[in-house]
Amino acid sequence: MTFRLTFEGGRSFLVDEDAQIHFLRQAIRRRHDVTRVRGGHVVTLPGGRMVALIAEAA
Repeated sequence: MTFRLTFEGGRSFLVDEDAQIHFLRQAIRRRHDVTRVRGGHVVTLPGGRMVALIAEAA
């Protein structure tokens, strides 16, 4: 399964499930807010910037 990692500025990347898990674990470990949304997660970074991690349609 692949996920689209999208930064608030508009840049986005496709990542695999291992990278998605790693990113979310790092966000939780660093105590960033992680919000579950339909199909993925949104992480709030310092300064209020957001990163979306959403599953790609097959």
